[in-house]
Amino acid sequence: MNQNDQNTNTTASTIADLEARDTAWLEVQNKKDDGPLLFNGRPVRIEVRSPGTREALSAQHRQEQANTAKTFAAMRGKPVKETVDDKIAQSADKLTAVTANIDGLPVTATELYSNPKLGYITEQVAKFHGDWANF
Repeated sequence: MNQNDQNTNTTASTIADLEARDTAWLEVQNKKDDGPLLFNGRPVRIEVRSPGTREALSAQHRQEQANTAKTFAAMRGKPVKETVDDKIAQSADKLTAVTANIDGLPVTATELYSNPKLGYITEQVAKFHGDWANF
């Protein structure tokens, strides 16, 4: 029985049997979403940390703190100028934190998620990370 089969059983004998795995692999799809994304003939895969990991929770906390600071600044009458680059960097920071490994692309996680022209990959990772069933 593989790990995925264990996670889908309805009978658990310990609390640990109910826990999500720490990571899972996303098989990245091409822009048309009709097959795997290939780079130099190899499929691209990204190992994503589950929402329950320390890295994911820390990234979410940083994002929430930044949003709270902006809200309080606006309430005090100090408008926060946020640029498109700031939004890209904030999103890239969170996804970089939840990316354990990139297989098949010669880029870092920050480079990948900071490139708006690769947004179709960024969206796949964000969606995958947001679904507990993947872990």
